[in-house]
Amino acid sequence: MSGTVNCTFDLSKDGKQAGYLKVGDSTNNSGWTTYNVPIISIKNGDGPSALVLAGNHGDEYEGQIAATTLSRDLKPDQINGQVIIIPCLSQEASRGGTRLWPDGVNFNRIFPGSEDGPVSSKLAHYLTHELFPKVDAVMDIHSGGRGHVFVPCSTMVWAKDEKQRAKMLKSMLAWNSSYSMILPEQPSTNPASLLPGEAERQGKEVFTTELGGGALANYTRVKVAKDGLDNALRTLGILKGAPKTREEQGLAPAIILDMRAETAYHSVNDFGLYENLFPLGGEIKKGEVLGLVHNMDNPEVPAVPVIARQDGVLGVERGFPRVLPGDVVALVGMAYKSVADLPVI
Repeated sequence: MSGTVNCTFDLSKDGKQAGYLKVGDSTNNSGWTTYNVPIISIKNGDGPSALVLAGNHGDEYEGQIAATTLSRDLKPDQINGQVIIIPCLSQEASRGGTRLWPDGVNFNRIFPGSEDGPVSSKLAHYLTHELFPKVDAVMDIHSGGRGHVFVPCSTMVWAKDEKQRAKMLKSMLAWNSSYSMILPEQPSTNPASLLPGEAERQGKEVFTTELGGGALANYTRVKVAKDGLDNALRTLGILKGAPKTREEQGLAPAIILDMRAETAYHSVNDFGLYENLFPLGGEIKKGEVLGLVHNMDNPEVPAVPVIARQDGVLGVERGFPRVLPGDVVALVGMAYKSVADLPVI
């Protein structure tokens, strides 16, 4: 039981409830205060349950719009079980249009959190110990933020355990997006510190996405978010009605982009402005030019090309043009038509 975070309503009650997670805080202007995080519960009897989360990173808006729309529109008589929604985990970052919290915290790197830490860590601790144990599934809705733009897709990190991998593949495809993306463990990152990593450790069915990026939220991307949420909740048996397959909707099978190879990632070694020279979702050959880094301090210096390291499809391009040495500007993955075609590596 958390002593520093409290929900303003009883999550075990049936019906629709809206309120706040009140996180104990202390600021320069107020020694005793609370940081209020909106939370909504829609419950109808016993049944499967899901926790829908958006705004893990503040500048990823597609999921925030889809989650808050779901929280307003969903009614108890439309479901069996429970949906708990936090439309924006990182509110101050969302207001400021930044990936990180004002104090520099990356919320997706601090799990399982601590009751003795700052607000962000207390919130992570509450999710870990209070909310995750209550639900069967966790949906962590991401997009590329300001820095990157993805082909709107569902995602998963390749798991070594075959049973866990099969469960994650099923969840990824249940989003019903045109693209799905297989990612490796993030380099120089403790996997256990990530929100979905903690949910997976607890044995939850985990849904993750990358719905676009560039700190934008256009019609197409938000629709992928809303439609994906709907189909995922139907797949779980929470939302009444059968899930819709792509075939039933007259859509082509999803394209699976494999980003597990080290050569999928393309970084720059220069300062400047990055120019994308290749269309997102387009096929590219090894050795072709993906983009250019322009030296804005000395226009006489030739632009530096970024060369494709492997054949494949451009699944991620640079959003924010200003780059520093080490910044990733593109991901190129091999395309597959089915899970069965994926190589086991």
